[in-house]
Amino acid sequence: MTRKQKLLLYSMCYMVLFNAMNVTMMNVAIPEFRKVFILTTSEVSWITVIFSLFNGIAAVAIGKLSDRYPIRRLFVIGMAIFIAGSLIGFMSPNYSFIIAARILQGIGGGTLPTLSLVAAARYYSDGQRGYALGMVFAMVALGSAIGPIMGGFLTDFFGWNSLFLMSFLSLITLPFYLKYAPKEEIKTGSRFDKVGAVLFMLAITSLLMGINVTAWLLILAVVSFVLFVWQAQRVSEPFIKIDILKNVPFSLVLFMGLLNAIAYMATIFILPLMLSKVNELSTSMIGLVLFPGGLMTIILGSQIGLIITKRGNRFMSQFSFTIMAIAFLALSTIVGASPIWISVLLIFVCLAFTANQSALTNRISEILPPNETGIGTGLFTFMIFLGAAMGSALFSRFLELDSGQWNIINGSADPSYSNAFILAAITVVLAMVVLALEKLLTQKQEIPVHDEYFKDGNYHL
Repeated sequence: MTRKQKLLLYSMCYMVLFNAMNVTMMNVAIPEFRKVFILTTSEVSWITVIFSLFNGIAAVAIGKLSDRYPIRRLFVIGMAIFIAGSLIGFMSPNYSFIIAARILQGIGGGTLPTLSLVAAARYYSDGQRGYALGMVFAMVALGSAIGPIMGGFLTDFFGWNSLFLMSFLSLITLPFYLKYAPKEEIKTGSRFDKVGAVLFMLAITSLLMGINVTAWLLILAVVSFVLFVWQAQRVSEPFIKIDILKNVPFSLVLFMGLLNAIAYMATIFILPLMLSKVNELSTSMIGLVLFPGGLMTIILGSQIGLIITKRGNRFMSQFSFTIMAIAFLALSTIVGASPIWISVLLIFVCLAFTANQSALTNRISEILPPNETGIGTGLFTFMIFLGAAMGSALFSRFLELDSGQWNIINGSADPSYSNAFILAAITVVLAMVVLALEKLLTQKQEIPVHDEYFKDGNYHL
């Protein structure tokens, strides 16, 4: 790898790091936002919901646009939108401006990791590509891990505005990126389905607002989705190729990924609120409670891959779902107990979530033929973003309901958090049922016949 390639890679990774930090920093500060702006749980959830929503839509859109427009230009536009959102957030006088800022941060932030992965695949040779992709993923993991500590410290000592100010540090390596990124020409021939993109965004936004604001918007979500499907079948290059969903095992894997993300991201949303209200912890202490989960995920990430290789994807998914369900039931039981035990259980949740995402992603490459793997992986990634948004939206609404006392062992004065973790466990159990159904449908075809390297029950390379 040349010096120019290294500097280009490091500059991208640095910017991706701050984008990843931005996600988890805000989660820790959720209790502070609720207190400062006097918000309900549903209202404050939109600080994370709206970001995840536009992050996912932007990731899908930018992947399509990168086939036509130069990565260099798209990267700069994405960074400009991200910084504009950060500036508005830093100067926000009220909740509405915060939401506007998070929309822009979501759009800009969704472009940076996606374009970095595309650049790693396009600008680096086969021997260099693995290292480049690994560096990008490592920065996402590192940013997610240190975000809670940074977010807690900044909020406690400098106020919530400082969280938006941190994003400006990502500009430091932009000059290096502009200097070393290849200059490409606009490619002709491909088209971007603007109508499909708008209908898709309208359908997803209406769905989330129907869950969190008013159920009447669910009608708009259904109508928009029907029109989106009609548009996708009408044009030659749709925003999302939905024909791939006819592959039932693949669709079930997508659903498992969605449920996995809903349960996990709901937990990441609930815990700061619970630790603030029930345990009366400061924002910086909340960050310390969340930190070990991300740290252990980084440390043990490579071991997860080895286990998947040795035992298989289904084993890892089944094992991960089981661990998550047990951890959620344990969290439901110890609400109000020592934050140390909560932190320990969160480690298991984080490891199980990461392991399952890896296993499900790998499963996609087994189910789909090579020419559809890229599309399938892109759809799976979007389902993670959608799950993150739905988890916060659904569970914030649930916390506002009078759901009684589900866990008779827990003696917390506020049973809503205990009940929410039981609901997360139920979500994971549903995912286990879907996993069993997927196995039933494909048990006679564990590895698809299109895999030319799989013979006699083993891989021959």
